[in-house]
Amino acid sequence: MNNTFTTRPSTPYPLGIRRQGRAIRASFVSRGADCGVVLKSARPGSEELRIPFDETYRCGSVYSMLIENVPGEYTLAAFYEEGETVPDKNGAQFVKHAYGEEFCAAQMESILTERDYDWENSRRPYIPLSQMVVYGLHVRGFTRHSSSGCKHKGTFAGVAEKLDYLQELGVTTLLLQPAYEFIEAEKSAADAHPVGTPYGGYSPEKTEKKLNYWGYQEGFYYAPKASYAAGKDASAEFKDLVRACHVRGMELWMQFYFPRTVNEREILSILEHWTLEYRVDGFQIMADHVNMELVTNAPLLSDVRLIYYGFEDRPLSGRNQQSLAKRLCAFNENPMIAYRRFLKGDEHTLDDMMEVLKRNGRSVAYMNSVADYNSFRVNDLVSYDYKHNEDNGEDNRDGSGYNHSWNCGEEGPSRKKAVTALREKQKKNIFTMLALSQGIPYLFMGDEMSKTQKGNNNPYNQDNETAWVNWRDLKKNGELYQFVKELLAFRRAHPILHMDQPLTGADVKGLGYPDISFHGLEAYMTSSEPYRRELGVLLNGAYAKTEEGKPDSLLFLAFNMHWQAHECALPLLRKGLRWQVVLATEKHAEDHEPERTLTVPARTIYVLEAVKEPGAAEEIPEIDDRTGF
Repeated sequence: MNNTFTTRPSTPYPLGIRRQGRAIRASFVSRGADCGVVLKSARPGSEELRIPFDETYRCGSVYSMLIENVPGEYTLAAFYEEGETVPDKNGAQFVKHAYGEEFCAAQMESILTERDYDWENSRRPYIPLSQMVVYGLHVRGFTRHSSSGCKHKGTFAGVAEKLDYLQELGVTTLLLQPAYEFIEAEKSAADAHPVGTPYGGYSPEKTEKKLNYWGYQEGFYYAPKASYAAGKDASAEFKDLVRACHVRGMELWMQFYFPRTVNEREILSILEHWTLEYRVDGFQIMADHVNMELVTNAPLLSDVRLIYYGFEDRPLSGRNQQSLAKRLCAFNENPMIAYRRFLKGDEHTLDDMMEVLKRNGRSVAYMNSVADYNSFRVNDLVSYDYKHNEDNGEDNRDGSGYNHSWNCGEEGPSRKKAVTALREKQKKNIFTMLALSQGIPYLFMGDEMSKTQKGNNNPYNQDNETAWVNWRDLKKNGELYQFVKELLAFRRAHPILHMDQPLTGADVKGLGYPDISFHGLEAYMTSSEPYRRELGVLLNGAYAKTEEGKPDSLLFLAFNMHWQAHECALPLLRKGLRWQVVLATEKHAEDHEPERTLTVPARTIYVLEAVKEPGAAEEIPEIDDRTGF
């Protein structure tokens, strides 16, 4: 072939191969002299071009050049080094392989494209963290099941088809598991990701390569995952999803897993790329070697949400002090353990539960979860005492052995009415704990419709119905779905349940009683006995304003996770007010009209609201603190 292209030096950064007008710009890090660019045509049988870097084009260990007059048919690219093809780790889009198809990194070909995208005047919604409900999902598993009803199952487009469902449920924010490009079924086993890391993976003792379904591995971080796209243009399809979220006033966040082989400077570049190119609203950074001060103070990320397990609530520092309080979020498993132990009825749980219920920060928001991808699902939490990960092929050695679960009397599926009824109540209990806590509630896909993984607490290699959401569960478990939906609506309607600043436990405004107080056998005094599993919480709604600008209601939360019923004494209300049960995990509880005492059945949560008697004047209620829970 008569090659007419010419080359000349270019700037070293950014790295990678990009189309730049009619030319192609390439930049590559190499310590060897034999390196260059591989250009291919998508036309079968066409000849590839190998264009070497000139030694004079090198700056340090970075080779860069501008290739001009390349025939337009050459739309695929990679690098070569010492004769071996090397994929462009900075590629913005890659050739699509069928999901689960085995191939090696050398077969990864980036697509050279340059086109604008019409965002149609959509804007980031910037939802206050205190008003968020986050929904974690796996792009493929969320809609891959035949029951999803989606036209484009298992794809970014499929997720977009379910946005109305999510918004109706009460979700404000999507958190995607790794959706950047990665090889889920690499031919070589040399780079297997070991069990024992926080994010699951493969056993180093085995040579057999398994599917990395979750995607927590080093990837091609600048490109959306091509096999998660319904068509060939993953970049445009991902942008379509982001735009669809923004049009609905929803945010889209992404998880990024960074092993230690990825340096801090590169991490910052990756996050900036997705912020500029894809308008992603937030990032959960899954790494333990990142200087988060560097990331949080990056100017381009000053209005992006950052989620990290190690954020601490401390005085703000850096150039973006005011904005830091609006966007930093800490997310770890401590709340999950507290909820699960309290639900199970363990001893010594009240202190941890009180902390979770009130935990909030001034500079950092806290995210709370009851289930996630690497733990028992909500349904399995109340159905299994032990993990059942045999199908993962690790002899049930993988996954955590500490799930803080209780099967309610029988391991696995049960036809016993007493067992199934208790399980349904326990599922409502733990969702209620989550919704009544300060901080950001996090739900994982399908839990609201009682998804089961049959006791598998980390199906990291299961691209099948074990990990997929079965949408038939929505009809089968419609009562739980409706309960969660109403629960989230109740939370949204009562700002005292989701304050943007910490509750103090004191009456700092002189309203006669604290913004939050905890109650035991006596008012304002919690019981210290380790066997206590009952707790009362009084929330003074006068410390919060509703959307109409009025003071929120006075709420009393009555928790009883004991296996026996308990009496609680209700705080006295001034004349003209009465307590009314407005939410309960026990059926028909709304029929009760308690006055001085309330009987809370075993393993039940009641929520009471102070409401006016007919004809009563609208005044701030006062509490008689001589009596209480």
